[in-house]
Amino acid sequence: MEFAGYIARRYLRSRRHSRFLSRGSVTAIVGIAIGVSVLNITLAVMNGFHHEMRRTFVENMPMISIITSTPEGFTDLGKVMDTIGEDPDVVGVAPFIRQVGLATASRTLGPPRIKEIVAWGIEPDLVDQVQPLSRYLLPDPSVLDDLAGGGEVPPVILGADLANSLYAAMGDTVVLTTVNGEIDLDMIEAESRKFVVVGFFETGMFEFDSRFVYIDLPAARDFFGYAPGGASMLGVKVIDLMRADRVADRLEDELGFQYYATDWMALNANLFQWIKLEKIIMILLLGMIILIAGFNIIGILTMMVGERRREIGILLAMGAKRKQVMGIFLINGVWLGAVGVFFGSAVGLLGIWLLHRFGITLPGDVYFVETVPVLLQWGDFFLVAGISLVMALMAGLWPSWEASNLKPMEIIRYT
Repeated sequence: MEFAGYIARRYLRSRRHSRFLSRGSVTAIVGIAIGVSVLNITLAVMNGFHHEMRRTFVENMPMISIITSTPEGFTDLGKVMDTIGEDPDVVGVAPFIRQVGLATASRTLGPPRIKEIVAWGIEPDLVDQVQPLSRYLLPDPSVLDDLAGGGEVPPVILGADLANSLYAAMGDTVVLTTVNGEIDLDMIEAESRKFVVVGFFETGMFEFDSRFVYIDLPAARDFFGYAPGGASMLGVKVIDLMRADRVADRLEDELGFQYYATDWMALNANLFQWIKLEKIIMILLLGMIILIAGFNIIGILTMMVGERRREIGILLAMGAKRKQVMGIFLINGVWLGAVGVFFGSAVGLLGIWLLHRFGITLPGDVYFVETVPVLLQWGDFFLVAGISLVMALMAGLWPSWEASNLKPMEIIRYT
């Protein structure tokens, strides 16, 4: 192997300038480095989007949502919540009321602004057991206490982007409008009620910050027509979010046929499946860059075999084994791939660090995040490096086999 390695190093250098790599070798290394770096950065960005989506959904929506088939919703919250709380994997349970509606706010100049909203009725003392709402509250977490305080005009917490769209500030009054009861298409009656803004929340996800509003659960029951002590759903937090599907199935069996439990993965199954499919497609597409660089290695080694035919013939005539000759060009191919992977990984790490350190701003009304998220997963790095090295090894198989099967006497005689 030392013999093959020594000859391989000599063959990689330019004949005219023995201290420098040949131009073709540098081209192959650069091609592999570009492919590896671009693929690593792309995978880190996609992992970042996936992580941000999962984090945002889990932190702003219950891990498990339980609803009932009865039209009036939950009427015996205490018994159902006790049954859920007895499960060893459950760490928190809270009641919710969810209703779609409109929010309106008047302006000094111009017509009032109207925005579509998703109103959540929450229990301020229990909501943090299911989702860390207080972490995102502005100006501080004590806003939850103001929400529970009540008053002649019930309080409301608005998403930061929704408040900006409505031009609503602390202490301003907004009007929420919704349709309650059974909907008759011939006569739809809407109900409106005034609420005073006591705070804001900002999760960083535009879809939530531009639509969600939170009101106290008793006020939500009165506004949306639920019985005292009622709710439209129960939110459940579990110890391991990746086991939420199993816990949801177990809770369905424990509660009975009239209750339905949906975990966060099932609720967003199509979205996360699309993300996985997109990641696979990007790997295949960007992997073509590395594949093209692999063909470049084949071309370089093939030309090297042609240029070194006389030297290969002399080596074979002096007793070099055909396996040693084959090893020379295999080492050349793997070495070119390894150097390209090294520099490509280094550039990829640098690019990921720069994206994480400085970031790229995204339009919040188009994307669900405000900056490009990145998440480094070493498994992806090793996978890309391994695939690239395998491609480099395979690229050297044909030229090395061709070199090892040359006939030394014919080469020496005619060259």
